[in-house]
Amino acid sequence: MSKKKHSKSSQTSPLTAAVLRETKIMPEQHRVKRPLASGKAVFDVDPISGDASPIVTTRLVQSQGRGRAAKWQVEISVEGGQFRPASPTPLHVVQVDRRNLVKDAIRSLAASMPDTDKKVSIQPRRRKLPEKYKIRFGELRYDPTTIFNPDGRHAYYDENYPWRCLVRITTPRGWSGSGVIIGPRHVLTASHCVDWTPGWLTVDVMYSNGSSLASANGIIAYASSKVGPGTIPDDESDEDYAVIVLDQPLGETYGWLGSRTYDSGWDDETSAWHSIGYPQDWSGNGEIAAWQTDFMLNELGADLGSARLIRSQTFDNWPGQSGSPVFGFWGDGPHVVGVVSGEGPDYNYISGGSLLPSLINRARNEHP
Repeated sequence: MSKKKHSKSSQTSPLTAAVLRETKIMPEQHRVKRPLASGKAVFDVDPISGDASPIVTTRLVQSQGRGRAAKWQVEISVEGGQFRPASPTPLHVVQVDRRNLVKDAIRSLAASMPDTDKKVSIQPRRRKLPEKYKIRFGELRYDPTTIFNPDGRHAYYDENYPWRCLVRITTPRGWSGSGVIIGPRHVLTASHCVDWTPGWLTVDVMYSNGSSLASANGIIAYASSKVGPGTIPDDESDEDYAVIVLDQPLGETYGWLGSRTYDSGWDDETSAWHSIGYPQDWSGNGEIAAWQTDFMLNELGADLGSARLIRSQTFDNWPGQSGSPVFGFWGDGPHVVGVVSGEGPDYNYISGGSLLPSLINRARNEHP
């Protein structure tokens, strides 16, 4: 089936690397209205007997150091009960009919960063990648990889906008994948990264080496298709994205990316696209964030409709990067055009189309 091309003038292309270096990027800015909780731990307390409520006392202990280097511990004592870590709250699932998203279709959503930030960083700060392990068999040494060589990914750690907007997704299955802050308290990820049983979901902002800038729990999951587990059906591959509403306004503190509908007039353009995520081949626990640019996208010609499947032969993907955003920079900031869905021997695949910004918009409007 031949591909139906949109006019190249139908949407402005994302800025190439050369133009981006000469352009001042100015997304919308917002004030932080709902500061993050500085820290909270929740426990379930089971009474031992009787109707009396258990008595809980706490004590703050400074174990060592002074000033910002001090280490503190909180001791918790329970009289008349036993405490245990709280059971995570299951996600409330909102499955939105595709027809409603088509009816409410919008082409783009604005990006935003806190008004305390003065500029947008157009490249992340790279970090040194640990030496890869080799598989050994006698005298034979080889690397475990299916990357399209040369590997275009770079390890990074950056607390500047928008690179800090990357999140690591954890579900009852363990580390599930990647995502990005897409609204004041909203995260975009792949639908197959969500536990639909229903389960719970937590996110960590700019996770690295066992710590993160902040974390939050998902309370609501928006999706058109509840994808997974197992093989993704043909009629759902192009809808492999979900928007998670959080219990903390992470976006107000760290900013969020916008979203745009991918235009097939952008097919086969290179140097304009970026992606960030947590590949498993660099770290078995998702400790190292990856950034990639200079890859081409191509909308699948046989996939017609509002949800669209995009493929690439130059974008490198590995398990753990599912849910990663694929985005470009425009004059009004970075905008996501697709979500990393899966890999294959010849192509890696990204879910996009006009349903993507429509789903994000619905989640933002119904749960600002």
